[in-house]
Amino acid sequence: MPEIKGFKGIRYNPKKIKKFDQVITQPYDQITDDMEKDYKQRSPYNFVNLVLTKYAEGHDRPREYDNANQCVTEWLKDNVFVQDEAAAVYPYTQEFAVDGKRYVRKGFFTAVRLEELGKGGILPHEKTLSKPKEDRLNLTRKTKKDFEPVFLLYTDPKNVVIDRIGLSAPKEPLIDVTDEAGVNHKLWRIADPIVIGKIAEELKKSTFVVADGHHRYETFYSYGRELADAGPDHPAKFKMVVLVNIQDPGLVILPTHRLIKGLPKVSLECLIDESRKYFSTRQVGKGNIGTELAKEKSHAFGVYGPGGSYILKLKSLKIMEQLLPERSAVYRRLDTAILQAVLIEKVLGIRPEKIEDHVRYERGIEPTIRKVDGGEFQFAFLLNPTRPDQVRDVAVQHERMPQKSTDFFPKLISGLVFYDIG
Repeated sequence: MPEIKGFKGIRYNPKKIKKFDQVITQPYDQITDDMEKDYKQRSPYNFVNLVLTKYAEGHDRPREYDNANQCVTEWLKDNVFVQDEAAAVYPYTQEFAVDGKRYVRKGFFTAVRLEELGKGGILPHEKTLSKPKEDRLNLTRKTKKDFEPVFLLYTDPKNVVIDRIGLSAPKEPLIDVTDEAGVNHKLWRIADPIVIGKIAEELKKSTFVVADGHHRYETFYSYGRELADAGPDHPAKFKMVVLVNIQDPGLVILPTHRLIKGLPKVSLECLIDESRKYFSTRQVGKGNIGTELAKEKSHAFGVYGPGGSYILKLKSLKIMEQLLPERSAVYRRLDTAILQAVLIEKVLGIRPEKIEDHVRYERGIEPTIRKVDGGEFQFAFLLNPTRPDQVRDVAVQHERMPQKSTDFFPKLISGLVFYDIG
């Protein structure tokens, strides 16, 4: 049974910071070295000084951890940051466009009691890597701050929670800022303990699923376990999260396409011929491969390479039953699972331990096709997006999706509010 509560958020002081677009950043795992340089040129108080970049070789991480701790300590002392006096939840909207259509995703910042993923009311949906977790844990130990939220989905078919928040939130937001990608972010604050209590009570009925931020969640769970002598209500026993209803109309998942390289004996013609054992195939024009793929909705893939464009449709799910009998039915229906098991492993013969040698990932059909046309890759597999209900259903089965099954868009911006766990 998930447990949430308000927290005393720390935010940039609007008396000190006049332009919030100069201090907010993308999440740490999206920040390249070039982005870091750009962020630091925008403002000496940019949030990148605290969250750092994604884990990469060549960085002096111990020095960077020390610098992050020094920055947050000094900025609190100098009132660049201010901390709210009362615990609150923070309603949060993101307005954005995808393929010319406008969306508004509604959620809210809160703190959730940490528990081992998959053992209670909070479920994972993807696997994690050890190095990013170690990096975030070292930063947390040094700063004792929770800088970036985990993105959680919750179940609320009648939208009771967001409706209550809409009635309780002030009219004017605390922050209204547009990031470099054109996404507009608004943040409000609700400190009424009665409202927060009613939201918390409603969410006890829900199941939470980690949409994005598995590494961050597992980092803070580990950190909380290190504080064995701390009481159950110590701040480090909770994690700052953003909760979004899994049925929110603004919840968008983009597909992540696959690019194949390093198979010199495999031509596009050979690939299509071998695929006919498992798929019905039809050739389509390069310019409308995305449209044709979208018509198929599920269990279908676009294949693009020198010499043609094709749509492949799985003949029968019995193929997946034969290949993955140990997996649940909901897992076997995933397009990413079908792609992995049938096309990548069975047709192309790429063993799981060799995936990183031959497969790369790309967002957007046009950029994917350009990389094939440029000769960097032999061909591409194009996918339709995973649906939010599939994320939930696989998580409930206590299974984790294949890598790069979901790309929730947009990312949660960093620098709006954070949490002291010291």
